[in-house]
Amino acid sequence: MSNMKKNILFSIVLLFFSGFFPYRTMAQDDHGFRFIRLAYGDYDPRIITDYSTRGRGGGYTGRLAWMHDYPTAEDNLYEAVARTTKIQLAGQYMIIPLRDERIFNYPFLYMSEPGYWFATDQEIKNLREYFKRGGFVMFDDFRSAREWSQLYYNLKLIFPDKEPVLVPNDHPIWSIYYKIDPVEAPSWVTPRYSKYEDQYWTILDDKGRMTCIICYNQDVGDGWEWPQMRLDKAETLPFQMGINFIMYALTH
Repeated sequence: MSNMKKNILFSIVLLFFSGFFPYRTMAQDDHGFRFIRLAYGDYDPRIITDYSTRGRGGGYTGRLAWMHDYPTAEDNLYEAVARTTKIQLAGQYMIIPLRDERIFNYPFLYMSEPGYWFATDQEIKNLREYFKRGGFVMFDDFRSAREWSQLYYNLKLIFPDKEPVLVPNDHPIWSIYYKIDPVEAPSWVTPRYSKYEDQYWTILDDKGRMTCIICYNQDVGDGWEWPQMRLDKAETLPFQMGINFIMYALTH
């Protein structure tokens, strides 16, 4: 049999069996990095292009908590990733509703203000499946016992048999690319919080892998949006933290 005939036969067999084994998108099946901000609750895509609502620094000034720091935070983070790493940027950052199955295409998701996230059944279902497929979520920009309780309630719906645990200060996520001291990292949520009040929590899967980074009493996205506003390492450290989180998601 000629090589051409062999190749044709192989292609026919491959197509035949692919019908029995449909491809299942996994969160780690990325071919480059794209930053995805999660929209939760009410979602109106018209708002995304309404740049008249941008504030002084470019951030959104409306009431939708999940849009805080958008899009200036993304613009600055993309520049930092492009300048300081070899991560291939696969396209413009996006906003995807948590209820949308497109989240399964991306290994890293970002949620702002999870203390105001009142999860729907579909959002819980999607995120539970997303974590099963190996995805990673950065929960950022929240503070206070009330906001922690709200996020904790939602996480227990996703992980009923697991509890959040503090990320150790010597965990590889703090040194995977940049060496970061999480104890000395400033808190950007508000000047009322000292740098020793921010905490970093996670939920481990059955293999001990971090499924998320929970930035409590912290607002790393604010550091992305306003790098010039804080002089205590704020011009670089928020980007280093974000890049480390992305690196971890892409490699675990």
